[in-house]
Formats: sequence, structure tokens, C-alpha cells
Amino acid sequence: MVRIISKRKLRWLGIIIMIFVLASISVRIVVQFQFNKEIDYYKKFFKQNKDGLSGIYNPLELKQIPEETIDDLYLHELENHIKDIDWNKYAYVTYITDPDYLCNALVLFNSLIKSETFAKLVLLVSGSLFDPEITPPEQIDDINFLLDKLSNMQTFADDQIIIKKVNTIKKVNDDTPWNDSLTKLHIFNQTEFERIIYLDNDAILNHENENLDELFFLPTYITFAAPLTYWFTSIQDVEKSSKVLKKKSKVNINLNYYIKTLKTRIKKGQMIYNHLPSLPDTLYLNAKNLGQDIISSGPLYSPIFDYGTESVGNLKFATDLMVIKPDQAFFDEFMYYELPKILKSNEKYDMDLINGSLFNLKRIIYNQFQLFRKLRKHFVPNVLILPFNRYNLLSGSVKKNDELKILNNDILGYKRLSDSGEEVLFDIEDIVANSKYIHFSDYPLGKPWNYESIDKIKCDVDNDFDFDEADNENNYESNKKICELWNSIYQKYYDRREICFS
Repeated sequence: MVRIISKRKLRWLGIIIMIFVLASISVRIVVQFQFNKEIDYYKKFFKQNKDGLSGIYNPLELKQIPEETIDDLYLHELENHIKDIDWNKYAYVTYITDPDYLCNALVLFNSLIKSETFAKLVLLVSGSLFDPEITPPEQIDDINFLLDKLSNMQTFADDQIIIKKVNTIKKVNDDTPWNDSLTKLHIFNQTEFERIIYLDNDAILNHENENLDELFFLPTYITFAAPLTYWFTSIQDVEKSSKVLKKKSKVNINLNYYIKTLKTRIKKGQMIYNHLPSLPDTLYLNAKNLGQDIISSGPLYSPIFDYGTESVGNLKFATDLMVIKPDQAFFDEFMYYELPKILKSNEKYDMDLINGSLFNLKRIIYNQFQLFRKLRKHFVPNVLILPFNRYNLLSGSVKKNDELKILNNDILGYKRLSDSGEEVLFDIEDIVANSKYIHFSDYPLGKPWNYESIDKIKCDVDNDFDFDEADNENNYESNKKICELWNSIYQKYYDRREICFS
């Protein structure tokens, strides 16, 4: 009798579970249908009405800003409000948790000083570097020597350079080189500044007479801006996205059209957000069913409903250069709720937290659309995508032909076209010359300070490239030029590091 009752209970339990699952699926289908209807409506609405809209922002797109538009915004600010700019509210920020990286912090700040920026220069130093149980006494002496040298650099103001000790955020039982990279998160808490430009210090400013001050004057409502990880996508995906924009969405892919339109609107003091080129859906969303993909990025969504969905690319924000509006409440919230999850997880670090919980591309669209549905005219976007050629060139990309093809158009999906409609192509020299910030990244090669001189790592066309009988003299000369350019990037570090020893 007991056995019969148990079977009945199990049968009823199974029926109840089945009813629940079917009801959940039905609700999901209805919600998804409604989402798609709203998405279609608002996509058409903003496409047809953007010229006449004022103060209403498109929540269904992530916007990319061309470098020319960034410069136009900066020039407009200087021409109209130069006397009102309080440079004490702006700062360049970097951090160190490893003594080997300290010299390059001096190199970066010295380049910024030579560029005559008026912004503050802030170095966040891990407190553990001064702990004699962790750092040998002689190394602590070296650290203090370099910090004194940094403090005594000649600047336009005595208080331009600021050195702060911060608590180390370290993953226990993690022996990787990135186990304390979460210390970077302190940059979000530099609330004495209205806006900061964060720079990883395993990088170099390409031109010592140029700074990045223009990034301080992005639209004031933007609280986070960064380039994308172009090395995680492919030229095939980028070309596909461009074709979809042009043929299916009927979008003008000529970047020069946007640059001219935005320049005019900036001069007239008109809003520019809706006129910025959008990141193609196909690069980060399942474009066949946007409603499904937007819903699936919500915080309460269950992966049980992902059956049959298409996977999309790995495009995400790079975290080696970020423009941030620090906010105490935002910092406290993710430190309390999100950081503990990352600390407990294996092989997840600062980039995973920033792209997983804070600024996931799909989650941004979900949050924006949900806010827009509630607030309508009161919705304001806060995220922007920077051009990666100028603000995040990887040194290793110089040697990779596929990545160079992507760098030719760093507003993804769009192209600079000539008057005849032909794509304007840039050679490797133009691409490198245009870059302002170059990140040392040539795995498995280490950082340049791990080697005595350029001679230890120099690119040699005869050793670094394989040629067969089909290769001709033109290929040889082209690769020789690539080697010379790559060597010149690293040589700049070796020349500039003398400031640490002079």
C-alpha cells in the first residue's frame, strides 16, 4: 500500500513539474513575442525620427564613437568653455601590485607631463609592497626610491602627482600572475574626481607630445567608456556584420557620413548619441531573435531555456584603458555583491568581473531597455565604445595580418569610404602612427622590463617569418617593415626608462 501511494505521489509530482515547465515556457514565449514587437517598433521609431529627437535616447543599441568625433567634442569644449574647465576634477590613474611594473609607471607619467596635460596623475600602490613579510627590505628601498623620484618630477603644479596606498585585493590559493589584478577595482572609488582615464601600466604612450585629454570630455552622461577586444573577433565576422548592416538593415556604413553629421550637430549644440554608429547586433547578440537574447541576459534568467539558441562572439570590453566616472554607491555595491563571487571562482579576474557583472554587452542592452520601458524620456545611457586603433593597439597585432585587417576600420561594421565609394585602406605604418596607447602584449614574450635591451627580443625578418619558394621579394620587404615597426615600439620603452635610473 505504501509503495502504491509513493508511485501515485511521484506521478502527481511529475505532472505538476510538467505543468510548471509548460507554463514557464508559455509565459516565456508570450514575453519574448511582446519584447520582439516592442523592439521592432522602437528600432523603426529611432531610425525614422532621430533627427528630430531631443533628450530621448535609443536604448536598443550600443554606440561607438569615432576618434574624429572625440576630437570635435574636445575642440568644442576648448573653444567655448576653456575658462570653466577645472582640471582638478580630472585624473589619469594607474596602479601597481608588482615592483617590476613601477618603472613603467614613471615612464607613463613622464610622457604625460611632457604632453603638458593639466590633469592629475594618480598612482595607486598596493600596500602589500611595503610589507617586509612579503617584499624583501632591499626591494622596499628600491620602491621608495622610485616613488620619491616620481614625487619629485617637475610638473606644472606641485600637487599634480598623487600617490595613494590601497589595500591589495588578492585571490588566495592562486599562483597566477593575475592573482592580485582585482586591486585595479579601486579605480572606481576615486570619487574626488569627476572623470578619470585609467591606464594599465604595461603599455606605452606612443607619442610623448600627445596626451589623451580629449577623453575627459566625452558626453557628461557617459560613466564608462572603453575600447573593445578586437582580437577576440575575426575579420570574417566583422565583414559579415558590415554586409548585414548595409543589406538587411539598410544602414549607411560609410563612416565619413557619420563623422560629418556629428561634427555639424556638435557645432550646433545638438545631442549626438542617436547619430553615433551602432555596434552591429551580429557581433554580440543573436540577431535572429533579439527578444530572446535580451531576456536571456537578465539577472534572473535560467539557462534551462537556452536550448536551441545560437552562440555569439566573444567580443567584450578591454580593461587596459577605461574612461570612468567614479561613484561611491556603484563601487560599494559591486564590492559587496560581485567581488566575493569572483574571489571564489577559478581563473576569473578583473576583466571577467568588469565584463561579466558590470559591463556585459548583452546585459547593458537588457538594462537599458528595461529602464527605457519604465522611464521613457527620463532614460539616459551611460556606456560608450571607444575606437580601439587609437586607444588600445596591442603590440602583438603589428605582426598579425588578420588583426591588422580589423584595425583598418576600428568602428566595427563601418568603413571609411572615398568619394567613389571605395574603402580607404591604411598600411601598418599609418595604423601604428595613429595609435596613442599601445599595450605590450606578445605572448609568450614577457614584458619589456624582463629583458636587458631590445637586442634580447628584437624582431628579425629572417628568423621571425617563414618563407617558402612562393614568397617573393615584396613579402620579404613588407615583413621587414613590420619588424622595424615592432622594434620601434619596444625601443621607445628602453629609451624612456632611463628616467628611472638617471
